[in-house]
Amino acid sequence: MQMHPKSWPDKFLRFAQTAPGLPWLSGPGITLTVLLVCLPFMLVEVPPLIDIPGHMGAAAIEAAGPNSPLEKYFSWKWVFTLNIGDGVLMKLIGAQFGVLAAGWWSTVLATALYAGGCLATIRALNARGGHGAPWALMYVFSFPLLTGFLNFILATGLSLTMFAMAIWLEDQPRRRAALLIVIQPMALLCHAIGGMLLGLLIGANAFGREIDALPAGWWRPSQFRTVIRTHDWRAAMRRLLVLLWPLLATVITILLWKFLSPPPSRSFNRWRWDEKEWYLILTLRDQSMILDAATTIACYALIAFGWIIGGRWKWSQFLPGALVMAEFIAIPSDINGSNFVDVRLLPVACMLLLGLTDWSRARPTIAKAVAYGGMMLLALRLVVTAASFADYADDFRKQLVALQHVDAGSRVLAFVEHSCLEESWRNTRRDHLASLASIYRQAWVNDNWAVPGLHMVVPRFRPGRNFTADPSEFVWSQGCAGGRLRSVDTALKYAPIERVDYVWLIDTGLPKRPDPRLQLVWQDGRSMLFAVRPLTIPNWQPRGL
Repeated sequence: MQMHPKSWPDKFLRFAQTAPGLPWLSGPGITLTVLLVCLPFMLVEVPPLIDIPGHMGAAAIEAAGPNSPLEKYFSWKWVFTLNIGDGVLMKLIGAQFGVLAAGWWSTVLATALYAGGCLATIRALNARGGHGAPWALMYVFSFPLLTGFLNFILATGLSLTMFAMAIWLEDQPRRRAALLIVIQPMALLCHAIGGMLLGLLIGANAFGREIDALPAGWWRPSQFRTVIRTHDWRAAMRRLLVLLWPLLATVITILLWKFLSPPPSRSFNRWRWDEKEWYLILTLRDQSMILDAATTIACYALIAFGWIIGGRWKWSQFLPGALVMAEFIAIPSDINGSNFVDVRLLPVACMLLLGLTDWSRARPTIAKAVAYGGMMLLALRLVVTAASFADYADDFRKQLVALQHVDAGSRVLAFVEHSCLEESWRNTRRDHLASLASIYRQAWVNDNWAVPGLHMVVPRFRPGRNFTADPSEFVWSQGCAGGRLRSVDTALKYAPIERVDYVWLIDTGLPKRPDPRLQLVWQDGRSMLFAVRPLTIPNWQPRGL
């Protein structure tokens, strides 16, 4: 049977194999680029992204059977919340390959979807002028991914990929509508903010195309009234209706979540304007202050001043990135117990603004210089990232030797020195390393996320009011915030040591005040593991003969 020339398999094959003049936006080019971006993960067993060990610890709790010691300490309650992408993905992978493999594969798949969705979007909207694609990819390894916001990365990657698919399927409105109606709830269930990007991008692009369809110079006072009077607004509204009505799936999903999910225990919104300002500088913070600052300045310069050397935007290309940037500015920083909600959007906005700048009308030498300059800088950053992954893997192995001295099923009270910018540009990424005790030793640890209505881990063992879940594990050195933050000595002073079996200090150094209940069983530099030995009251009564 002969396939119809406009059937979607044939269209997809042509889409994957060809790209007008830009090999890195062809199907093989996108595939190769995504593989190169994911290459650093081949050097590690536990992805060295801050929150990933915490996600893996939670997956171990979810997978714990009735005979596991973890059942004594935690329960798992699936709830209908817009933050469960990693939980579902790790459960599906972990059921066949184990929790460690689930954590690794979930992170790699989310990263690949994020990078691939970025390139697919550029291909869909800017196939001839996407010379800024390498610059856009700088923002894959940025604050959200390096922090390990796996749900957000997964949802954003899905949103970017499906946005490109929606554009590709516009001449098949029924298939497009079916795709969006199915995918929107999935993206929102992965993460609310990342999932809502799909509707925002589709709406921004649709309205941008209507603006592009207006006569040149429509905004001038001399032409504005004429355009208002003569433009076929009914046809424009019909086009918008066809493109936008499937977005009702987003509205329905959010309403179902509001009515069916349990209310969060901490329902508050907070705007942190100083944080928004800082992350304009810090979103590409990684290993080298000089390299990261130079990359940030170069990216912002290309966004702000690229038009001087020939970079252009249509409204349909500009509005998606501009509206994501506006959302970053407008939304709260903390929403219902979830932090850093706004600054996760900044890299996505920069990614879109860089990748969708049209260089097809610039001089060819300038367009090539933009593309190849971005490729060289991206390659340098990926090499630095890969080298850092190898260093983090070695450090993680050294720290996890402590668990060889922990009995299975024990209760481990962990304190980790949270790195701060005042002391080091490079983040140690050990913040949630203690969660791996739940994988390797089926141990209780005070490192889990346990906000009701947002997370699904429910602690059963609660040794103390402020020592049950994240962020009770964080302590700071004297060099952070002028020494005003909680130190390891302050934490140990109030810690319920008598109710746990071990105290694990990760890069905190030796406490100044020795505790007679703590017996050192392992040490590597500034990290130590203490076994808890209860104090006994001497018995002065003579034994019977």
